[in-house]
Amino acid sequence: MINELIKTKNNKIVPKWFLRQSGRHIKEYFTIRNKHKNFIDFCLDENSVVNATMLPLKYYNVDAAILFSDILLLPYFLGQEVTFKKGVGPILKEIEISETYLKTEINFDDLKPIKNAIVKIKSIIPPKKDLIGFCGAPWTLSCYMLEGGSSKDYVKTRTFLWNEESTFTKLINKLTNDCVNLLEFQYLAGATVLMIFDTWSNMIPDRYWNKFGIEPTKYIIDRLRERNVKCPIIGLPFKSGEMLIKYSYESTVDIISIDWKTNLYWALKNINKDIVTQGNLDPVVLASNNLNAVRDEVHRILDLTKERCHIFNVGHGFVPEVKIDNVQFTIKLIESY
Repeated sequence: MINELIKTKNNKIVPKWFLRQSGRHIKEYFTIRNKHKNFIDFCLDENSVVNATMLPLKYYNVDAAILFSDILLLPYFLGQEVTFKKGVGPILKEIEISETYLKTEINFDDLKPIKNAIVKIKSIIPPKKDLIGFCGAPWTLSCYMLEGGSSKDYVKTRTFLWNEESTFTKLINKLTNDCVNLLEFQYLAGATVLMIFDTWSNMIPDRYWNKFGIEPTKYIIDRLRERNVKCPIIGLPFKSGEMLIKYSYESTVDIISIDWKTNLYWALKNINKDIVTQGNLDPVVLASNNLNAVRDEVHRILDLTKERCHIFNVGHGFVPEVKIDNVQFTIKLIESY
């Protein structure tokens, strides 16, 4: 349905899906997860990827499934040790950004389980439902790779940028090309929509926002179009503030995902009128016991976007506390609007 929206620009169509819809708020997720000794093994097990990707469709009438994977598989496939620690998050072993490392290439034979999973999902998913493949944006990937994991302020990353801008730029350029290859790989396997997550775009110093926030995304899309990748591409520049406007005009994404911190009225008034929008719902409202708040928020977004082509979604991923009943209630509100 996302493809139909892009083709027709019919604002009466309201596709719906949810970021991190396959995650920890569904109890069966843990049955799948606990079969594996670590998260990377989970992401590289063909059957588990299929089962996790399809899991939300058991509960929700959504218009797209998103491939169960992780943006940090890309640094993992480039040789960086990646582990996930409960209560901490991802931990990446320190690497040296040397000329040798910058020449490292992904061995796509290692991604065969992912390709096989996409093929299987496409064979069982209803034809009108899209399958979304994705990658992390180069800036966000560099943050994890240089910091060694999540951070409140990414001081190591930003210090590296200020101290060694030339080397940092080479890393961004390398990751940009890797993202092109990874997204093309997913598209050729059967993904019908692609998404670029810039989770830490709010950490880009203003002086560098165009260079590291917009230009790599535009380059990725330009190269994909040259390679005949025709599907819609979504960009999520999380908490990008006023840079959302420039991103909407210059990144060349087909769909811009608006985070839950952004004033939707302001965004719709100022961003590119020709671009499809997505998101803005605070995922935590779906963890609350206040159905009136859920109703009000869903209707607020639907009211503001009724003259616009908009994909209903949360403004960032589901938290584990999200209630299945609340998501089902939200879907009914959208369908009856």
